[in-house]
Amino acid sequence: MMDKKYEDTGFEGREKAYVDIDRMINEGLSGGKVFRHDSTTNIEEARELAEEDPPHVSE
Repeated sequence: MMDKKYEDTGFEGREKAYVDIDRMINEGLSGGKVFRHDSTTNIEEARELAEEDPPHVSE
């Protein structure tokens, strides 16, 4: 495994969730709808993220 300065930065959470899907949801790129009500924003729905295998580490 690669050397790393901080223990938790190896895959930055990618071994637990589809980070690209999570990023798209967070950035509003997933086609969902965001509604404004007064000064607050409401996202249409929350999604469960599927489990995935950890990233492949090249040797």
